[in-house]
Amino acid sequence: MRLIYACFVILLCAIIFCEYVADFVVLQNCKWPEIRRKKYVDDPLRAMIIADPHLLGPNHGHWMDKLYREWHMKRSFQAGSRLLQPDIVFVLGDLFDEGDMVNDQNFHKYVMRYLQMFNLPAGIPLISVVGNHDVGFHYKMHPYFMDRFEHYLNYSMVHLYTIKQIHFVMINSMAMEADGCRFCSEADSALQTISSTLFCMQHPHVAECARTRRHPYSQPIVMQHFPTYRISDKVCREHDAPVIEAFRERYHVLSKEATDTIGDLLKPRLAFAGHSHYYCHNINRLGIDEYTVSSFSWRNNVNPSFMLATITPDDYAVFRCKMLPQQFVINSYLSAVFACLVLFACQIKNYWSSKRLAATEIAHSKQH
Repeated sequence: MRLIYACFVILLCAIIFCEYVADFVVLQNCKWPEIRRKKYVDDPLRAMIIADPHLLGPNHGHWMDKLYREWHMKRSFQAGSRLLQPDIVFVLGDLFDEGDMVNDQNFHKYVMRYLQMFNLPAGIPLISVVGNHDVGFHYKMHPYFMDRFEHYLNYSMVHLYTIKQIHFVMINSMAMEADGCRFCSEADSALQTISSTLFCMQHPHVAECARTRRHPYSQPIVMQHFPTYRISDKVCREHDAPVIEAFRERYHVLSKEATDTIGDLLKPRLAFAGHSHYYCHNINRLGIDEYTVSSFSWRNNVNPSFMLATITPDDYAVFRCKMLPQQFVINSYLSAVFACLVLFACQIKNYWSSKRLAATEIAHSKQH
């Protein structure tokens, strides 16, 4: 009975630690990076940047997979948001795994699960960038999917978002084909408008900008699902992809032309993306830092991570925050089971030792 009780306590401790405590322990290592320049340093923006949670839908994936991995995503996000207290959270696309496949009823359930998982205190914005699993690749995008995403999550095309004098441009990567389709034309028009807005911020005394309401100018930051053009993760200064594969334009990354268009119109200072499911830091085709954010889900990356960015209008610092690895949880449970087996083995050994000792004593007493 004591053995069963001891094993129960060991397994219970393993469950409590892995499911409720471990995320807090691991994320204690994550700190907001410090800004080097002194100007604006007293009031920087602290942004938490996540990518590719891929919440499972009704068609793909086992329900146990959905239950367990999404539970850990929720625990990781809750731990991270409580410990780090960001000013804003970005999710860089592929919020859903089947966003372009489900009907309105299931999409509504999807959104409710997503908002419950990434629940934030009032006053902290959650900015959701559209991904190909949310509305489809370029060939599959339809007003039905786009309008539905925008209805629930505000942004589905190209949008300028300003907070603390810092300008973020959210871009629909699938609409950057420049082939004259409706969505590509809308994206190009929006980029042109944002470019003009940024120009007027920078040159407020130009006649054409006289009637434009302006924020103070700072170079924008690009937030999108596809990374800008690169041949593969070979060009990354840091990466965690286990296998290096060549990237295909318009499928894995933006085309050269789309990348150059973003550079010419926006002149960004920094870029964040997702889509590949693996982390990469590189100096991209535009000559700026680009961070490809790892998937937030164990389903896509067993060693997930997210980014912490401390940003001011004239500077930034970025830190990669490593989350609880899936293997750590597996090893913890295996260790608990192994400890129980050791206890059982010791109990069995003691049992047979006592039996042999008793038999020896009986034999010895008979001899006398």
